[in-house]
Amino acid sequence: MGRKWLELASWSSNRDSPNASNDRAPEASDDSSDGKIGKEIRMPHLTPPTEKPPVHTAREVPNFQVELLSTEDIYRAAGIMNPRKGYSINKVVEMLRSDHIRGLSKEMKHAAILMALDAAGISLDQVQQDAKARQDALDSYEAAQKKQVEAMWARKAEEVLQIQAELESVKTHHLARISRNLEGVTRERATFNNWLTLKQQECQSMAEAVDLCLKSPVLESSKIPSPEVVAEKSAAAARPM
Repeated sequence: MGRKWLELASWSSNRDSPNASNDRAPEASDDSSDGKIGKEIRMPHLTPPTEKPPVHTAREVPNFQVELLSTEDIYRAAGIMNPRKGYSINKVVEMLRSDHIRGLSKEMKHAAILMALDAAGISLDQVQQDAKARQDALDSYEAAQKKQVEAMWARKAEEVLQIQAELESVKTHHLARISRNLEGVTRERATFNNWLTLKQQECQSMAEAVDLCLKSPVLESSKIPSPEVVAEKSAAAARPM
């Protein structure tokens, strides 16, 4: 076990060496007499909310995207720099995730972390103060962003209600147009059917008149006797019986 702790201390020293890659902010010297980490923690500078944008109509759909800072940017904005030798709470988290400690029990992890901090000359209180400062910075950023996004979400909810009202208005308007068109079609259909009836009557009357004009009246000539027949009947009547 002592050999594993020595290997852990060596691993931690290699992580703190100047040749080790470190993409975080440069270390700040520990000049304070009470052993506080880095510079005094400042609250993040938050950009004041812009003016309330105008409410868009249903035809205008603006882009809506929440842009949030990364945790490292939040720490830098809060003035939290890497403490002496880089032993921040994030360094402890990295140590716990390493292959050297990850498989150990909780008690052994605790002992290994304390040994690594003691070898680096870092007190547990310093690490706890760094963790609290970072947590406070994240909480402050969350509160500010939550206030802004909730205000934005409320405006979006108002826009949704306005769009729904416009949709109902448009729907009512077009339903009224449809009803008027259907009523107009019904009236025009009835008018056209009445005209068709009059047209049929007119055509029937004209057809009867044309038929009467084409057909001449037949005289009943067969019922009127001819002169010859009259003379013959007269002669017959004059003869003696």
